Amino acid sequence: MFIAAAFVSGLLYSSFNRYETWVWMLLTAVLWVVLTATLSLRLSSAISLSLLLSSFFSIGGALWSLHEAGTGSGRIRVLFERGDLETGEPVELQGRLFLAPELAPDRIYLHLDVESAGTLGRHFKATGNVMIMVPFNDPESRREYDTLSLDYGTRLRIVCNLKNGRGYRNPGAPDFQEILETQGYDAQGWVKSPLLIEVLGDGDRSFVLSKLFGLRARLIAVTLEHFTQPAKGILAAALFGNRYFLSRGTAEAFRVEGTFHLLVISGMHVALIAAVVLWLAEFISDSRIIRCALAFLVMWAYALMIGNQPSITRSVIMMTIFLGGRLIFRTSAGANILAASALIQLALHPPDLFNSGFQLSFLTVLIIVLLVVPIHSRLRTAGAWKPAAHAPFPPRIPAPVKFIAESMFWNERAFRKEMRDSRIRYRLIKSRYGITLNRLRLQRAIVWIAMTVMTSIAVQAALLPLMVERFHRFSIISPVANVIEGLLITALMLAGAIFLLFYLLFGERISFFCAPVDWIGNLIGRENEYLASLGAAAIRTPDPGEWAVSAYFAYFLSVVVLLIVINEWNPFRKGDEKGVLEARRLRLAGIALGATASATILLVGLLVVLHPLPHRFERGRLSLTFLDVGQGDSILVTFPQGKLMMIDSGGRPDFGRYKDGDGDSAPAFVEDRIGVAEAAVMPFLWSRGIKRLDWIAATHGDADHIQAFEDISRNFEITQALKPASLQTPARNSIFERTGGGLNVRSVGKGDGFDADGARVDIIWPAASNPGELGTDNNLSLVMMITYGSRKFLLSGDMEQEAEAELIRTGIDLRADVLKVAHHGSRTSTTDQFLSAVKPAEAVISVASPSPYGHPHQEVLDRLKARGSRIRQTSNCGAITISTDGRDLRIDTFVPCQ
Repeated sequence: MFIAAAFVSGLLYSSFNRYETWVWMLLTAVLWVVLTATLSLRLSSAISLSLLLSSFFSIGGALWSLHEAGTGSGRIRVLFERGDLETGEPVELQGRLFLAPELAPDRIYLHLDVESAGTLGRHFKATGNVMIMVPFNDPESRREYDTLSLDYGTRLRIVCNLKNGRGYRNPGAPDFQEILETQGYDAQGWVKSPLLIEVLGDGDRSFVLSKLFGLRARLIAVTLEHFTQPAKGILAAALFGNRYFLSRGTAEAFRVEGTFHLLVISGMHVALIAAVVLWLAEFISDSRIIRCALAFLVMWAYALMIGNQPSITRSVIMMTIFLGGRLIFRTSAGANILAASALIQLALHPPDLFNSGFQLSFLTVLIIVLLVVPIHSRLRTAGAWKPAAHAPFPPRIPAPVKFIAESMFWNERAFRKEMRDSRIRYRLIKSRYGITLNRLRLQRAIVWIAMTVMTSIAVQAALLPLMVERFHRFSIISPVANVIEGLLITALMLAGAIFLLFYLLFGERISFFCAPVDWIGNLIGRENEYLASLGAAAIRTPDPGEWAVSAYFAYFLSVVVLLIVINEWNPFRKGDEKGVLEARRLRLAGIALGATASATILLVGLLVVLHPLPHRFERGRLSLTFLDVGQGDSILVTFPQGKLMMIDSGGRPDFGRYKDGDGDSAPAFVEDRIGVAEAAVMPFLWSRGIKRLDWIAATHGDADHIQAFEDISRNFEITQALKPASLQTPARNSIFERTGGGLNVRSVGKGDGFDADGARVDIIWPAASNPGELGTDNNLSLVMMITYGSRKFLLSGDMEQEAEAELIRTGIDLRADVLKVAHHGSRTSTTDQFLSAVKPAEAVISVASPSPYGHPHQEVLDRLKARGSRIRQTSNCGAITISTDGRDLRIDTFVPCQ
């Protein structure tokens, strides 16, 4: 355990403090020489231990330095940083597929080990891993792809568009580039057509990996072909690590319940595989060596087939160490097995240290090993107590704990048999419930349920700050849901695995077995819907703010104290070891420490989850933050006394759910993909400590303006929603109807307005009667003028030149200090006449980089510059915040404008 901690410390230190590799290597060699001399001379064990830990610290530093040295100047991510590659520009890549192609709905992903790159007539050697999406826009493109016969090891040349994982540049937004790098990729990209892929032949490939990847692909194809949703999506994820076929509804229900980890291949799956293989191996051989060898072979083959994800690698290493120890009649503490697993995994791949999946996986198992397992062990020994030489007296535990322990672990049947066969007979007063449960043979089920609930509570409580920081979610029903979902998912996995095994042997003749598998899947779906629909099933939690550091320190310190107290708790400690008074003093001190730590955890946990504090803002200033939502609009208005209004929410322009038409136009299957709300808007709101919005306003019905409102309305308290009267089609109005809870919607138009904290919001367009001669829905966008003191902000939605001309003809005073440029800087808006009327000193353009429509158009930029307006784009500056006290104008950007 201490060796692993020293090794990890070395990795961390070296990642933040760069030294030449030879320095670390020399230090490591010196330390090992000194350690060897110390052991030979049999000097102090403390000195030897210090040198050993220092050696592993140095080894960690050396390995990280070697990892950094492997990032050469030709690395793809370095080429992006240096400007040799630009996001979105066509690039010709040549390389080898280091994984099998990964199927997804309407597309497939290629994993390319790059050998060279070229752009604009320049060709150069390059290295790094790239993930490239090949879309299937129609059946013809799928046929074109199939003719390529791409597989693991294929060498190819491909013309694609690359981008790094920059993501949305807003406060609180996840860093997708960091996530991409921890997954082992330098960039991601897409190819417009399979015709832009040229096969160069077969490269180096492992025969074993080729067969394993082929088997996985075939099993996924069989799963998708023979089962229906949600069974096939769950099986593809839980058995083969492909989560692309999870529906959004299914995945979100698992998240709400706090059971999404059941869909991630980890310890439960590996333990189940090992148990099944060892059981089957008993019919093959009586040799323990052969049975364990078969288990090792199947586990490692499965890990390689899935792709060596951190969670499954950790699980397989731990199970290998555990079974290897049993094979030589040795057992080891769970913490040491976990530490050895971390040491091996990080030595093989040091960047895993910063992989969130690796971190949460190891921390979760650490909590189970240090908290759940000791409690289970103490309860078992206390509940099963009988007079013995090592424990002649009953355990010293409170009556409620004694009742729980005996109900779970007292074996009345074994005790009665022992009394019948023994010469010495005696009676023990045990819990009647324990006796009854044992006679009914229900204790194993009760113990499994109780320990599952305890594990869920322990992990959620111990890691609460990390869960809030990363997922902004606290599931109330998680302990119960884990019991129900654990049983159902296990049943589905076993049924699915049995079907797939027999399908490989007998083919279509066992298709009749699909129905029971689908039935279990549908049962999971109905149970998901029910639990997720319960009121307050989960709470979305904002960032705590400035007090987080001190609160989290107190929280984790209390967790450590509680772990120590529980591990030191011995129900059978004799009173005369240090005297009766001393033993009583230690017991009372332990109780006091445990109670204090528990109270601190409970208090800080409630503060973190409930977040009773007001959101963070600068009092007395009107502030508008133009968020980076890619090709879309989203503006947060913070009024001088803290009231909040969100104007538009962003969204994907190609999102088809809100298209005009009768009835529900949503597709039958909606893939679980992170949306603009979760990736850009809500993290920003949470970073400000926001749980409630006073107003949300949709300027018009385009998806890139309103799609994210569905998630925002579900996760934040909304006082009132504003929409233009022109937003009347059922599909677009449904954005406010999907939230499931009585949203107060108000239609507004020209002449409407309201006061907020001393600021004034006026709706100046559209007029009440618009016969439709303005051409497009963009011309019916809500246009707002927000005034505070002498400063004005004109927010023009997506209105185009026809609406601008009509607005000018009304004679309204359009002069404003800040203009939100309409329609992302399209040439269809922002005419000379309109700019003459507005006279903006500052212009903000919300646009993607690169924009799929070429926004902003150069003529619009030229017109703004000719008027002397200072231009800022969210694509160049990230989130742009403009605030005023009614007199001044202050502008801040999330990143320096490029």
